[in-house]
Amino acid sequence: MARMVAAGIAFLAMGAASGFLVLRLWDDRSAPPIVIDDPRPNAEIVVSVEGAVATPGVYHLPGDARVESALAAAGGAAPDADLSRINPAARLHDEERLIVPALVDGDRTSSEPVSSAAANGPAPAAAQVNINTATAEMLDTLPGIGPVLAVRIVTYRETHGPFRSVDELAAVDGISLAMVDEIRSLVTV
Repeated sequence: MARMVAAGIAFLAMGAASGFLVLRLWDDRSAPPIVIDDPRPNAEIVVSVEGAVATPGVYHLPGDARVESALAAAGGAAPDADLSRINPAARLHDEERLIVPALVDGDRTSSEPVSSAAANGPAPAAAQVNINTATAEMLDTLPGIGPVLAVRIVTYRETHGPFRSVDELAAVDGISLAMVDEIRSLVTV
């Protein structure tokens, strides 16, 4: 009898261990990979600086450049620039598009800062990010998205096919309807 109990316990232990292993493998595959992108000061990035700057254009900057560096490269902010709506300390990434918003009627429309990619009011069609073709790096520039959600958007798109509407972003794990409403004017399908 003692042997049967010992065998039963051993069998249960093996089952629990294999179940744990299966869950562990499943969990590792379900989570997006964590990517830490350390800046490389010796590398070069290319960014587009647009909006309320002295000289809009495409600029080649060091790999560890920040928004402040891009503003300086573009000849500084224009007199009508609303600098409270951008973060001069934000790190730039290769192929990023920085849009410096202008004051509306010489007065601030909002005291809340927004992403450097956002302009006052709805973004013009040319400034919108296409969620069906954008890279994770491009999606990361949207307010509230960040690198993890950007990867999830790309993964969702690759798994389920192109988005049929901006509202479908809410189907991506971690993105709420409120977040979709916040970025609606900045994205397109």
